[in-house]
Amino acid sequence: MRERDIIANYFVPLASAEPGAFALRDDAAVLDIPNGQQLVLTTDSVIEGVHVLPHASPQQFVQKLIRRNLSDLAAMGATPWRYLLNLCAPRETADGWFAAFAQTLKAEQQQFGMVLAGGDTTLGGTHVHLTLTALGLTDGPALTRRGARAGDTIFVSGTIGDAALGLTMLQDDADANGPWVERYHRPQPRLALGKALRGNATSAMDCSDGLWLDLQRLCDASGVGARVELEKVPISDATRQLLDAAPDADSRSALWHMLVTGGDDYELIFTAPAAQAQALQEMARFTGTPITAIGQITEELHLRYCDARGEHAFSMQSGWEY
Repeated sequence: MRERDIIANYFVPLASAEPGAFALRDDAAVLDIPNGQQLVLTTDSVIEGVHVLPHASPQQFVQKLIRRNLSDLAAMGATPWRYLLNLCAPRETADGWFAAFAQTLKAEQQQFGMVLAGGDTTLGGTHVHLTLTALGLTDGPALTRRGARAGDTIFVSGTIGDAALGLTMLQDDADANGPWVERYHRPQPRLALGKALRGNATSAMDCSDGLWLDLQRLCDASGVGARVELEKVPISDATRQLLDAAPDADSRSALWHMLVTGGDDYELIFTAPAAQAQALQEMARFTGTPITAIGQITEELHLRYCDARGEHAFSMQSGWEY
């Protein structure tokens, strides 16, 4: 199938709700931004063998691509609106792959309220390479990484480390399944929480490259440091069982280190004055998103993870960087 046939058969229907997309037949889209709204843009890629395993299913490509971009919008407190898609796939890719890809895109559009507005399709190369640009809307100032102040409480949504464990399982067995694998394949962007945090959090960002590295980035942007109480970092019940079963302190420490540096969590890290903790917990319950206070912002420009005795938990730091 030729590139223009792929576009006509699979992608034009996904753009039908946006008249400014011109049925994907023009050089660019022309979008009217709703009155009183600001446009929030982010772009991210999913590359076969890097962000998903080799020979990942089209569903897995789409869900990772859409949701990692939406996690960025969530961190800014924005609402998903439109998106642009660049797709490069090997020339021998079967028609059925594109059909499943488009069907999953349609389902994701419906779930998150987005519409395809344009992009590019290329056949060639040896692996699938996708880039999505997500356009979101906000009716007031967006959240940013800047603004954390000494004394603020550090919060994180959901649980940390499940996706890293899922990837480890898949690397050992490509057919592995279960809750850890599900977290790796299908991130849950915290859109409702992000919107609720606007005007309440002093800073926020999404946690995609590991809690350690991303919290460091937030601190760098705000010109502050942080102290994290390791035992307060939220983990799932299944992961807690793994920690409890660790044969010795070194094994437990190594597992904790993987959980906070492994990446692919797509949770929100944010800060707020300690006095707002109860109000934030009520807000989180309203959005259906659990949050946990894990530490405090400090004036000293260091990021420290401390154990239950207040001692340093790790002698090294890392995260997911290319």
